[in-house]
Amino acid sequence: MATLIDDKLYFFGGSRPIPMTSPVWNLTHQYNLSDEVFYLDLSSSFTVDLLPFKDLSDTSRMPFGCEKGTTVKGNGGIRVFLVGGVQQNMVTSGYNTTNSILWVYNVNSQEWGLSQTVGTQLPRRRSTATIIDQSGVIYIFGGRVELDMGSNVFTIFDDFFTFNTLSLTWMNLSSTNPPYKRSHSTATLMPDGTIIYIGGVTQEAPGQNSTRILMNEINVFDTKKLTWSMKYANNHDPTINIDPRVGHTAVLAPDNHTIVILGGTQSYGLNQTTAYPIFVLLDVKSEPFQYLSPQTSGSPKVSFHTATVYQNYMIVAFGNITSDLGPSNETSADIYIMNLSNYTWITQFEKNPPFTSSNNTKLAIIICPIVGFIILIIVIIGGYKYYEKKRKEKTLTRNNTDRETPE
Repeated sequence: MATLIDDKLYFFGGSRPIPMTSPVWNLTHQYNLSDEVFYLDLSSSFTVDLLPFKDLSDTSRMPFGCEKGTTVKGNGGIRVFLVGGVQQNMVTSGYNTTNSILWVYNVNSQEWGLSQTVGTQLPRRRSTATIIDQSGVIYIFGGRVELDMGSNVFTIFDDFFTFNTLSLTWMNLSSTNPPYKRSHSTATLMPDGTIIYIGGVTQEAPGQNSTRILMNEINVFDTKKLTWSMKYANNHDPTINIDPRVGHTAVLAPDNHTIVILGGTQSYGLNQTTAYPIFVLLDVKSEPFQYLSPQTSGSPKVSFHTATVYQNYMIVAFGNITSDLGPSNETSADIYIMNLSNYTWITQFEKNPPFTSSNNTKLAIIICPIVGFIILIIVIIGGYKYYEKKRKEKTLTRNNTDRETPE
């Protein structure tokens, strides 16, 4: 779980799979969870080989080990809200440490706590599609419970709740005609207030196996009208199949109409089979939406990682390493950085990146009106001077004529 606050990229919790051959492995203890809190310092330049991490675990350690939740920045960056996730007692390794789906981290005091809230709280779950808007409202869709959440019946949900981080109020927006039940879907907030949900898995009924959702079937929620719609996406290159997936990320590029999708797996649990293409763009500026698969070398084969946009960069962190050859339980300790101006992977992070084609375009948009205004002023002044010159010449000619006319 990762959350950007100013020039610090905070990381919370996480997990590592326990080998099935280990004597401590069992159906309810398949992962070692983490309660760590640390951040990546983005205030100055660095390389991916020498990462400026700052460990805050001594003062900010989570109340439990946690994974598969979502953290979002609220209250102007003063607080981080943790929604859902698996909670593990770090002493007993038992799950379901608390019954609360919402925990709050105070960035200034570096303390965790619960808040007194209003309304019916969303029942605890994990793997929700969660996002916060500019007004401080968190939108929480779907999710699941199973053994690691204390449920003997595997269940995927289709309910939809909001939580207002200012008034601390819960609201149930579940409708009579909801979209697919979903877990492991991404949620991307667009500038027009819509939320775009991509990928994940669904389920016909509790207790049944999950099935992957096709990537070209995209649910959209309008936060202003409070309505759902289904959108469809075509492949720009029909010869390339976009594998359905879980554990992927989807972030909005600086152009505000391209969603950058990375990684994921076609399977679930410890199998971690790579989903292809690894790197995909979804253009949503017109309908039908359009998938693009640019040739980008060096894309990491990861799932259940994090992806965060900072300036013109996408910063990808940790996750599981997927495989084409069979089950994989390897985890990644790496950070990857993509320049979103040209969709290339880089190894050097620059605090103030040099001008790119995208930046030059933005600069041209700013400069052109200014230059046009200056030219207009010059034309007006030149025109006025020309008019004054002609008027004086005309006056002088008239005066000369008057002197030459006999009385």
